[in-house]
Amino acid sequence: MVGGRQPLLGVSIGATEIHAVLWWREAIQWAGAAPYEGPAALADAIARLAGEAGAPVRRARVVLERAIVQLRSIIPAPPLKPGALRRYVALEAPRLFRHNGAPLVTDGVRIALTKETAALWAGAAAEPLVLAVVTGCAQAGLALDALGPAADVLPAATADRHGPLVFPNGGTSEVLDVGPGGTWQSRLVRGTGSGGPAALAPPLAALGDEGHHFAAAYSAAVALPRLTLLPAEARTAQERRGRRRMMQLLGIGVALWVAAAGIYVGRLMWIRDAATHALGAAALAVDSALAARRDLGLARATLSSVARAGEGRSRHLALLAAITEALGDSTYLAAFQVTPDGVVRVAGYAPVAARVVAQLERLAMLRDVKMEGPVTRERGAEGQERDRFAVVARLEIHP
Repeated sequence: MVGGRQPLLGVSIGATEIHAVLWWREAIQWAGAAPYEGPAALADAIARLAGEAGAPVRRARVVLERAIVQLRSIIPAPPLKPGALRRYVALEAPRLFRHNGAPLVTDGVRIALTKETAALWAGAAAEPLVLAVVTGCAQAGLALDALGPAADVLPAATADRHGPLVFPNGGTSEVLDVGPGGTWQSRLVRGTGSGGPAALAPPLAALGDEGHHFAAAYSAAVALPRLTLLPAEARTAQERRGRRRMMQLLGIGVALWVAAAGIYVGRLMWIRDAATHALGAAALAVDSALAARRDLGLARATLSSVARAGEGRSRHLALLAAITEALGDSTYLAAFQVTPDGVVRVAGYAPVAARVVAQLERLAMLRDVKMEGPVTRERGAEGQERDRFAVVARLEIHP
């Protein structure tokens, strides 16, 4: 069901009588009927019923009962798109419907029966009758939401909306075949046919014996017909109003987005200004804290450097003591160097330079011991000759 927050007038038009219900707040607030004679009197009858509703109403939905509308079903439906299907029904109208000397307003939709099968559900009504309905709604100040056959919406008047539904109408009954996609066939039979009348929905049952007379009007108020039997001009105007309404909604949406963006940007600017003001007020304290932090960092770096230098000197002194002990008293050191990358260079004088390499290789603290440059034989101040050597090695660093 579809309902609105504002009152809605559901109208059903028969051959000689009009029925109307006022649907509001999920209930029938009023129900009335009025006779009419021909399309010329139809507009006045609609306006009179709208005035008797007892509440200001601005919208209406109108359905045409089986006596004044022609309905056809074709299985299988032609494989056409909705717009092409509507044009197909209009072109085939002379074959599908009786004209009775008046032009017809037609429409057609595709109704799914099963996953593989679909039916063409087509309807037609006399154009003078349809124009009288449009004129009557306009004179009564009613916006015509929809105009279609009552058979299209009658399943909404029952508690069970599937299978054949029987709706009595005097000495005849309208039998509707309803599938998953809705009504797809309408037949007029004598009496009630092979089945009993359909059980009415609770709002109609509350009307008592008159409930079945207002079934079509109630269905028009709570459901939209799929077949649209509006003249071409009215349908164009309705589509134009729909597009205008869509553009208005789009404009409102854009305006709301722009307003939201403006509020968001304004809030960001306010936050930025507040943050800038707060930072300016705390600038002196922040600068003092940053300066103290820098001084503390420099002090920590200085202490770390002093500690690393002390550890390095201790290791270098231990290495120098181990080298002098390994070389013995007959060897003199002239130079000792340890680079940051762990390269050790030792130069000096020894009786035999080759023994220096062998003696240094015994130290676990050194590896890759080898001569660096040629060995020369020199005479010292005491008159003894010794080999001048230069040895390079790598310091063994243990984790």
